[in-house]
Amino acid sequence: MNKLLLIVLLSMSSDVLANKVNTYDELTSALEDIRVENNIPAMSVAIITSGKVSYTRGFGFIDAKMKKATKPTSLFRVASISKLFTAQAIMQLVEKNKIALNDKVGRHLPNFIESDITVKQLLTHTSGLGDNVKPLGYEQQRTISSYLELVKKSSLTKVENKTFEYSDANYNVLGAVISAVSGVSFEKYVSNNILIPAKMSKSGYFNGENAFYSEAKPTYKGKVIDESYQRPYDLSFNPSEGLISNTNDLSQWLALTLSRDSSILNKQTYLDMLKPQVKTSWGEIYMGLGWQVYTNSNDTVARHPGSIRGYKSLVLTYPDSENALIILTNSSNTPRWEIANTITKVLKQNSQW
Repeated sequence: MNKLLLIVLLSMSSDVLANKVNTYDELTSALEDIRVENNIPAMSVAIITSGKVSYTRGFGFIDAKMKKATKPTSLFRVASISKLFTAQAIMQLVEKNKIALNDKVGRHLPNFIESDITVKQLLTHTSGLGDNVKPLGYEQQRTISSYLELVKKSSLTKVENKTFEYSDANYNVLGAVISAVSGVSFEKYVSNNILIPAKMSKSGYFNGENAFYSEAKPTYKGKVIDESYQRPYDLSFNPSEGLISNTNDLSQWLALTLSRDSSILNKQTYLDMLKPQVKTSWGEIYMGLGWQVYTNSNDTVARHPGSIRGYKSLVLTYPDSENALIILTNSSNTPRWEIANTITKVLKQNSQW
């Protein structure tokens, strides 16, 4: 009887494994078709199933001569996915009672001493700050303080009934708050308190001295964007868009986030970040604390897309089931939602999600 049971179990395990292999073969083929059809030079995808990294794959090439294949370790500019790390850093400081969500920003930043903007308003894009100040190249030597002064001058100090307005400036100011409160640079704080605990060993921020650059050059419809039109690396914008990473590192961090691992935040804090705070201008999508949240067929969805000239990215999660996907590309014309829908459809049809 025991021998028969063992044979049955082995047979079942073999079938499950074969189904998973066939599913991911089907998925790889479908994603490659989308990449080729949309002329995306480099694309990297990771999938998390029930809290475990189940698939990582690179597509295409990260060099123009098509000799260097894209891998899960290939580095991209992840754009606004960076905001999720800034939000987690803020919430760590909230846990340590060094910041309160209702603190006025001027309590921590002298530039904003006359402003009534709060930390929570920055997190939810309801501060009234717009993106009037654009990034500059590092060689122009603009300081964080001078950036903050420009942001302050370009905004109203008191705005009644602030409404949602998505803005990089909100998170760039949060980055300055993190630095002021922690006593170290924004980049060092995030590295020590999120990247290292999550074992994101290849990820980091450009600071004018290190080698954190995207390996994949920015493109549009398959052609590298002229250098004069590329989005510059600006230290002031690191909190909103500056993280350089890959799907291998991001999937490790996201698995910890989905499992509410204590190495980054307390369990309740993860939950608090997913609570809808304010309705966005994007239909039935709400801002949580960093995350964009909504309900789809009774499933809670938390996401954050990223987009700067020549790069598109997406983190899409289902917190209740701990399923998620990550997409990184070096193309402005990437159909992120088509890719996400394809991944979801293939996995659900094959009972993987």
